[in-house]
Amino acid sequence: MIKFWWVRHAPVIGNDNRCYGNNEVDCDVSDKNSFKNIVSILPKNADVYTSNLSRTIKTFNATVEEGLIYRKHIIDCRLVEQDLGAYSGIKYNELESLIKKKNVYDKNWLMSYSHKPPNGESFYQLCKRVIQFIDEILLKFSEKNIIIFSHGGPIRAAIAYAINYNIKKVISIEIQNSKVSLIQYDKNRDGKLLFINK
Repeated sequence: MIKFWWVRHAPVIGNDNRCYGNNEVDCDVSDKNSFKNIVSILPKNADVYTSNLSRTIKTFNATVEEGLIYRKHIIDCRLVEQDLGAYSGIKYNELESLIKKKNVYDKNWLMSYSHKPPNGESFYQLCKRVIQFIDEILLKFSEKNIIIFSHGGPIRAAIAYAINYNIKKVISIEIQNSKVSLIQYDKNRDGKLLFINK
């Protein structure tokens, strides 16, 4: 069995209610109990992956401070949040108006999964890079625990891939900050979502 332990980063702070996507924004790691909870759930001595953004690395480090024992830490840019391109930094209410004018609004994910922001990427493109990451792990190992500190978008993409769920529908799933979701693959590469937001 290969198990992917997905952890969404701690809550974002200081973004002034603006869309941030794959921009650098800070996160609040003051809630030590949330990291103790993460440690109590995650396996020991596993490889840890994070995106290249500081909020996932900061969340990982806060978890280590509360007792996480891991084997090695790898940064992988494929685990980053959706690139919102020209929409990055726009206030959410302003972006909603803009997206509605373009007729690509989705109440669950800012915009349609297939809409590519100018100089950015669509949610569908995000899914493709996350799937590439997962497939590499599945081809390389038959038994492994993989811990991933990432973002809401990539975690939704991983869930959709594991259970063959419609990408259009998976964006409505709430992925909570500082919570763990577990996906398991068997030897036939059949995926199963064991729990979410624990």
